Amino acid sequence: MLQIRKSQKEDLNRLAEIFAIARKNMKESGNPNQWKNDRPAMSTIETDIEKGNSYVITKDEKIIGTFAYIRGVDPTYLEIEGQWLNDGEYGTIHRIASSGEEKGVLKTAIDFALSQGIDIRIDTHEANKIMRHLLDKYGFIECGIIITDDGTPRLAYQKTAEKKQKVLVIVGPTAVGKTAFGIKCAQDFDGEIISGDSIQIYKGLDIGSAKPDADELKQAKHYLIDIKEPFDNYSVKQFQELSRFYISQISGNKKLPIIVGGTGLYIKAALYDYVFYDEEEEDDQYEDYTNEKLYELLKEKDPEALEKIHINNRKRLIRALNIYEKHHKGISKIKSEQEHKMLYDCLIIGLTAAREELYSRIDQRVDQMMEKGLIKEIEGLLKKGVTFDNQCMQGIGYKEFRDYFEGNSSIEECAAKVKTNSRHFAKRQYTFFKNQLNVEWYENKDEAFKRVKEWLI
Repeated sequence: MLQIRKSQKEDLNRLAEIFAIARKNMKESGNPNQWKNDRPAMSTIETDIEKGNSYVITKDEKIIGTFAYIRGVDPTYLEIEGQWLNDGEYGTIHRIASSGEEKGVLKTAIDFALSQGIDIRIDTHEANKIMRHLLDKYGFIECGIIITDDGTPRLAYQKTAEKKQKVLVIVGPTAVGKTAFGIKCAQDFDGEIISGDSIQIYKGLDIGSAKPDADELKQAKHYLIDIKEPFDNYSVKQFQELSRFYISQISGNKKLPIIVGGTGLYIKAALYDYVFYDEEEEDDQYEDYTNEKLYELLKEKDPEALEKIHINNRKRLIRALNIYEKHHKGISKIKSEQEHKMLYDCLIIGLTAAREELYSRIDQRVDQMMEKGLIKEIEGLLKKGVTFDNQCMQGIGYKEFRDYFEGNSSIEECAAKVKTNSRHFAKRQYTFFKNQLNVEWYENKDEAFKRVKEWLI
């Protein structure tokens, strides 16, 4: 299964190798002029990376291809000897190259571009017969001839995107202002909000989860808030099913679905065509097996699964075996067969702030939580029989106070730990969103709002 992630500066040496291989292959196949003079320049690739437009395609974490995807008007496409299919919004695939080790690099890039919900444009040299054949195969229409920035002509192609449901997604680290921005978008663009938070779904966990308050809930319709009791478990699969149901319902009512939250895995699962098999019902056929026996049995049936399952993780060993028994193939095989395509026409807005400002906001938020009565909220949950082992209490803002209630730390020490953990979590959120989702980042919320408005026109 080929995967896509955003390129990083650490990838530059490998990208240089791939471009060299691509130039060699072009020359040997009768196309020596498309990337002559060591084009594309590595300075161009560095700029692509800095702007967040460069992507790598990997197989088993090894980079085997790369491309740039740039959304918006391409200056070289403004004049064409011929005619584009339409004047609508589009994204352009540039600088696509493969190491030649695996098939499917171009198809993977095209699928990614189509997942953005807008048309694709691309160009290639007349002598690049391989690329022209593949573009025809994948449904591109030759529209005419454009002139590139180096003055050479290229054949220009376009592929129209399938119209998908529009979904606005607002992500970012904790305390950056997602709730207020989501409400403003809902009010101005006739939208309804789906919470993308893994703790706000629990009743009674209001302060520590920074749940929208009663006034905020009145300002816009919200879903997936207060739907579970504190004793209940909640999974990414459940979120996926519920969020997709509400996306369809909201869209069916001619309103804009808006997902707001910071639980990255939940949001990605909702937007892409992931299929989850990790929640198979466990039976007791393996009850008498030792961990060693389970491990050896799984080694026979699905050895790849053991790369991510430790011998002491009995629960996951049994799950993997149950999956194999039910589907007659291992979880690794099942996952490799999934295409991981974007299901919707999504605009993903990432709200951000300078590090010091963000950390200051985090500290202020924790102080405000304490002032609002976070300790009393936790006391009330414990009196109802909730324990720190319940899933609802695993979130930041709750789990840190276990030491206080067990007499091992002071309130001040636990509150300080919440601040520290929130900062660390913010870093992980940035990493996930930047590497796993095609996020457009904004510090200025007015600019972010303007971008949403443009996308909806």
